[in-house]
Amino acid sequence: MTLIVWDGGRRKRRRLAVGVVQNAAPMVRADQVRPLPTASTGEPVASAEGRPIVHVPHDTEGSRIGMATRVSGRLTANEPVTVKGCIEGAVIARDHHVMVTMSGRVSSYLEGREVSVDGEVAGRLKAGDKITLRSRARVWGIMEAERLECHAGAHIQGEVAPMKAG
Repeated sequence: MTLIVWDGGRRKRRRLAVGVVQNAAPMVRADQVRPLPTASTGEPVASAEGRPIVHVPHDTEGSRIGMATRVSGRLTANEPVTVKGCIEGAVIARDHHVMVTMSGRVSSYLEGREVSVDGEVAGRLKAGDKITLRSRARVWGIMEAERLECHAGAHIQGEVAPMKAG
């Protein structure tokens, strides 16, 4: 099996560096931002041309599993995860939001801080904080969370269990 992961952030950073950005927020000029100091001397960090280097915050979109993607195995992420395709195995993002869209399917195990389901999940669903079942959600198995939000139209077949301590 070959898994190709496309990093759209790399292309976006390259466009920002060149200054060719379409439909983006306004650019911040270097004279509007204080430069970051270095750890050793406290001097401002500067580029080879002498201009201050501007820190660009990390993109918070997270990982996305596309509609045409099918994964067999365990997916562990330290960022938010959006599932539009099919995952046969475990999806674990303990400290982040996990979203299963209406075209998404997960079987076996799904865990996140917050879990939103608008597609299909079969197996164990575990959230550190809250599980949200949207109107097209179809869940078969055990759900375990502090809070459960269920929209009209969601289908549950299985067990709803309180979060176990520890």
